[in-house]
Amino acid sequence: MQYSSIKSEKDIYIKVAHNPQRKILEILSLFRVMNNYYNKKGEIQKQIQPVVLQKFKEGLNTIRKTGDWLFSVPIALNTLSDDFLSKRDSFKFPDSIILFEAWMNLGLAALNPRVVLHFKFPGLLKGEKTRNVFQFIFSSSRGFGFPIYFGPQFYQYDLKIMKYIEPFFKWSYTVCHKANQAIVLFNKKLKSKRHHPGEFESVIISEYENNIFKGINTLLHGFFTGEPKDLGSFNSLKETLQNVVFSYTIGDHAMSVNKLNSDTPSHRILETCLIPHEFIAQRFDVDFYSYIKRLMNLNRLLTKKIILYKKNRREEIKKLSISDRIRFRIEQLNPIKTLSPKFSYIKKLNKTLNLIERLREFLWTTPLFTHTIHSPTNRELKHKLLNPAKIEEDFDQESTDSILLNLVKRYEKKQDFKFEDPEIIEEIKNLRDLMAKMWLYFKERHFRYACRKLEELAHLPLDAHDYDEKITTYLDKLIPIISIYELFNRPLAESVYPESSPHTNRLGNYLARFFSSKYNPIGVNLMNVFNNLAFYNWSYFIKKQKLSYSNFFEFVLKLPIWHHIPPNVKTKVLSHNTKK
Repeated sequence: MQYSSIKSEKDIYIKVAHNPQRKILEILSLFRVMNNYYNKKGEIQKQIQPVVLQKFKEGLNTIRKTGDWLFSVPIALNTLSDDFLSKRDSFKFPDSIILFEAWMNLGLAALNPRVVLHFKFPGLLKGEKTRNVFQFIFSSSRGFGFPIYFGPQFYQYDLKIMKYIEPFFKWSYTVCHKANQAIVLFNKKLKSKRHHPGEFESVIISEYENNIFKGINTLLHGFFTGEPKDLGSFNSLKETLQNVVFSYTIGDHAMSVNKLNSDTPSHRILETCLIPHEFIAQRFDVDFYSYIKRLMNLNRLLTKKIILYKKNRREEIKKLSISDRIRFRIEQLNPIKTLSPKFSYIKKLNKTLNLIERLREFLWTTPLFTHTIHSPTNRELKHKLLNPAKIEEDFDQESTDSILLNLVKRYEKKQDFKFEDPEIIEEIKNLRDLMAKMWLYFKERHFRYACRKLEELAHLPLDAHDYDEKITTYLDKLIPIISIYELFNRPLAESVYPESSPHTNRLGNYLARFFSSKYNPIGVNLMNVFNNLAFYNWSYFIKKQKLSYSNFFEFVLKLPIWHHIPPNVKTKVLSHNTKK
């Protein structure tokens, strides 16, 4: 599949920093992820094996009783496969882990970002005309971690004084191991997935007035910095991309964009294929730009209504006598106590304001697909206002209306009042219908197509003679679909507009900023120190052994530390490396 534009122009490429340190440490990072992943996969297989066998027996018993062999056998087998895959899938797209596992098995071809997708959105900040999100696709997620680092003897240093000074420097290669153990424990406490197949990392480039372009980077685990930095003045986005370079860190796929240094040698730049916004909009019939423009109109309407209702509330309070005002304020301090009947209109205004503020928050903090008819999400089923169990028994678990309209209905029932603002309701319905055109079409055509292809891929044997070619084809066809699906399934505050998230929901951003601060000696700065130490040691080893890049790749894979990567997978990766 060619990722060229609809006008059949030449493929577009963007520049990604690819210095020797990234090339070397990326290999060790990939194998560490594979080792951890196959370890987890083996554990889950052992856990569910009794359940799988039991279901298989039940399926066979059903077949014997009904005699319907034609359809029962595939259904039974597919059920077992679905149960296994869904329990270990780290991605929102169902069973996408199948694709990313196969991608990792390609070895060298799995090391770098394969493709970048460009999504265009309206600007939100003052003077911001357009916001461009560049989504980089990696074969695996490499959570924050320190490099694999050994003692001096491993690298075959032959300094005579090494045996005397080694005890003083022992901390330099043991602290990495201890730090990674601490990070693993911390992630378990937070129930976070530190390493898993597949990764999406984004960078924002915004066009401001007077042709000024600014970039927003991502920090640990994809949190946006929220602080645009100046990239310069250019005539167009295309010209901007020719004068900037993207980069990612080893130990975490945090992405950044910087001005391109004209002195940077070409061998330190990796050209990565870009799928432009125009191609995505036409090929997959998704127009996020127009939808967000409509959503912003609703956001402005809600803001205007909040101002209006607050003004009305102030005027109503002013009409009260001094004694009634005091009484009203006292009753307000006790949320359990019901307000007196004479304050009923003010009470209704309070409820209306509260609901509108929640609606405005939900615009930015709920997945885009929930803005139209959809299957209920876990968030909806657990939310105290959206949980249907306590409200009505005939709630349809398979399909529900827009999450915004649901919020209105549930809030009305819980607060026992009628929300009387037809203008807002009408705009929410228009937003629902606009999202329905995109989401339902995408789901029926592209999502189902991708699911069928993933099912085919699940049955592709590792030793197939055309395994590499087929995996490459699957990647080209499915990555754009999976990437678009991720946008549908993420809130705008998480994927495009980090500044729209309430401050109370930004703990992850604050932690990421803390660990990545240049003044923090125990975060990213410490990781970079050990990345440099590991790189210098591996460079010394490579030069001494006169290893080529592919030779080094093979040497690392054959290290005895990868206990959990299956032998047949190692053989496949090595054979692919030999072809290269």
